[in-house]
Amino acid sequence: MLTAALVFGILGGVSAVVGGLTLGGIIPLLHASFIWSVWFTISFVFLLSSIACGVIGRQSVGGGEED
Repeated sequence: MLTAALVFGILGGVSAVVGGLTLGGIIPLLHASFIWSVWFTISFVFLLSSIACGVIGRQSVGGGEED
C-alpha cells in the first residue's frame, strides 16, 4: 500500500502542476473540458488517495498506535 501511496502522490503532484500551468496560461488547454479546476480536482482526489493508502499501509505494517 505504501507503493500505491507513492504513485498516487506523484500523480497528484503532476496533476496540480499541470493545473497551475493551465491556470497561468503557460500551456494551452488539452481539451475544452480539461480546464484548470478539473486538473485541481483530479489532483485533490489523487492526493487524498495517497494519504489514505499511506495510513492503511502504515497500519498494516504495524506502525499504528498500540493500546
